[in-house]
Amino acid sequence: MNPVRYEDYRPTERPAYQEELKEVVAQVARRTRGSVERETAGRAVRTAHGKTYGLLKATVTVGENPGFHGQGIFARPTVYDAVVRYSNGLGHLRPDHQLGAACGMGIKLFGVAGPSLLDDERDSCTFDLNLINNDVFFANTAYDYMVIEDLFAELPEALVDPARRKTWMAEFLTRRQTLTDPGNWLWDELLAMLSFTTVPRRNLLSYTYNSMGAFRYGDHIAKIRTVPTAASLSSLTHQIVDVLADNEAFRRTLVAEAAERDHSFDLQVQLNTDLARMPVDNTSVKWPEELSPWVTVARVDLPRQDIGGDDNLAAADATSITPWRSREEHRPIGEIQRVRQEVYRRSSIERHRINGQERREPAGSAELLG
Repeated sequence: MNPVRYEDYRPTERPAYQEELKEVVAQVARRTRGSVERETAGRAVRTAHGKTYGLLKATVTVGENPGFHGQGIFARPTVYDAVVRYSNGLGHLRPDHQLGAACGMGIKLFGVAGPSLLDDERDSCTFDLNLINNDVFFANTAYDYMVIEDLFAELPEALVDPARRKTWMAEFLTRRQTLTDPGNWLWDELLAMLSFTTVPRRNLLSYTYNSMGAFRYGDHIAKIRTVPTAASLSSLTHQIVDVLADNEAFRRTLVAEAAERDHSFDLQVQLNTDLARMPVDNTSVKWPEELSPWVTVARVDLPRQDIGGDDNLAAADATSITPWRSREEHRPIGEIQRVRQEVYRRSSIERHRINGQERREPAGSAELLG
């Protein structure tokens, strides 16, 4: 295997990118403000990953990673204090059966050396990973994100209504008729979006969670994921998540599993070996494992713990996770990753302001969870 060097990737910026980004940021800010009334929770709700399932204390242990895989924060054995937040991918606070099965795993590491990529918190010493239980994403440009974010506000109802489902997918595919040439329609993106509808509802601790977008990996380029260890997966006793019998099935299952035993995940990276077949700027295409296998570089351990209180949900809701809370050695790359930088920051600022929450990075897991 001969990984692509980071310096060989040439990012491009379309002429309209900056204007489109401004509109995306403004749109997300408007939707965040409108969520107070829309979600009827008496507070602002995230436009994505609005429903939180829990916040858990964790430890991330970096192993011996020789050669290409020993890069950045994974260059030498280290143990990091951390927290893990689980959430639903949609921007709604509803019973689980009214939401899809797209769920997120956000990991925040503490005590990471070096300046953060976020200018307003350069010395925070935190490092985030945003992961979701699918391996492809459905938007690749700022304009795509702007149109699709608006369409996603209609989910899941739009895909349940037979009449609206057809027009909704047509609007998605043609970017609301702005793409007239079928050759430019969002075929990869539509297939990626539809793949989310096939994700089964399972125990949150049983999923594989992916970054979907690419990152600089020291001298190279990679994607990141977590996979439950075989021992952890076999130990799960709450396999069935029955959302029809229980409106809060995901959370109650997570609370029960966390209280009963320890759980663990392998944190893995997939190095890019072919920029044509493993595109950075098209997150809707899965990187073939035959070109580059996933390799474990660290372990995420969740010790047995009680996360059943309302204080846990409050702490989870106030916790901000963004792929740009990173380091230069792991800079997110690709247009949709650049879009996330300002969208996530502005969304967090608006939400914390409306909710009267202090927007400050914690020093460790004990500050969040005691």
